[in-house]
Amino acid sequence: MDDCTDEKKFDKIKERIESILVDLITDIPESLYTATDNPEEKVKRLTQKAAVKASAVSTTLSVPAGFTGILTSIPDIAAIWRIQAQLVSDIAMTYGKFALLSREAMVWCLFRHSAAQLLRDVAVRTGSRIVVQKLSMAALEALLRKIGLKISTRFVGRAALRAIPILGAIGNGAYSYYDTCEVGKTAAAYFKALADQSCQEDSENIVVDAEKTDETETAN
Repeated sequence: MDDCTDEKKFDKIKERIESILVDLITDIPESLYTATDNPEEKVKRLTQKAAVKASAVSTTLSVPAGFTGILTSIPDIAAIWRIQAQLVSDIAMTYGKFALLSREAMVWCLFRHSAAQLLRDVAVRTGSRIVVQKLSMAALEALLRKIGLKISTRFVGRAALRAIPILGAIGNGAYSYYDTCEVGKTAAAYFKALADQSCQEDSENIVVDAEKTDETETAN
């Protein structure tokens, strides 16, 4: 009976996390930042600021033991994900590539470091380029369910740590800091690759235009 009850509680946790994930990637946050000529330094500052903020939110969690305590902490976990999603948007804007921040790119940036196997078919690297595949909504939701299951399992597995107030707070804060830094690294690598690709294409266009001009002048 207890096993059945625990399974139902786990399913409830999984459903709530899946719902949060769908909302998270459906409603991509706007950014108040602008593109800059020196995005690397600015991105480092943005990542550091977001990591400290996420760590503070996580550290202040007061979670009682068991599934009930974990269930009540999910809104706070959602707050951390929103901080991370905002970081991805800000990095995209800093590199001048916010228009290319798709739902698939958001998922890639948020969970590539923690669910690499599940996301191996979402993005393809060709040389210095990273191409994020376009997914149907059904395929995207199926992917989020898999990510939600993985996160839920890990979430419940840390229940013992969460039951110890001081140790749990320190551990959760440290993990959230690390997790947010990894999100920042992934987003920075992705949008830097897009920016470098645009610069290369612009350079190639300039060369082509110059060659056309030379040909015209020679003909005249």
